[in-house]
Amino acid sequence: MKRSALTSAVTICVVFQGCAIAHLPPVEQKPHPVVDQSAKVRDLRKQIRERDERIQELESQLETLKLIDQDSRQQKMLLKPPTTLESLE
Repeated sequence: MKRSALTSAVTICVVFQGCAIAHLPPVEQKPHPVVDQSAKVRDLRKQIRERDERIQELESQLETLKLIDQDSRQQKMLLKPPTTLESLE
């Protein structure tokens, strides 16, 4: 009986191994070229800094143009003759 029990146990193990999930072969990872990330980061920061400086410059120019436009409108109002003339009598 010991022999049949051992045979049964071995048979059960073989059956379970056959039912086990087959392991997939490991996925090969493609080698990535080493990229100097810090150089990219520095370049992007420089571009952002230059963009921010340009925005400040353009905002300053816009404010100047607004003042010029406002002065121009005030000058036109001062030089414009009244639409109705009242008699001096």
